[in-house]
Amino acid sequence: MNKRYVKVLFLYSFSTLIPTLLLNEKCMSNHGFKWFTRTLAGYGIFAYGLKVLSKFKANA
Repeated sequence: MNKRYVKVLFLYSFSTLIPTLLLNEKCMSNHGFKWFTRTLAGYGIFAYGLKVLSKFKANA
């Protein structure tokens, strides 16, 4: 598999794992708000990671 795809797969897994661990059931009781904050946090991590990966690619 292409190294770039493996990096993006790892980044996706990381960006979904972190909000899931940090924003758990004990933290929030409203399911809609919890879903929204997890999605927003995951998207932010993923977008920032893609930005960093593209900077590394441009410098290489």
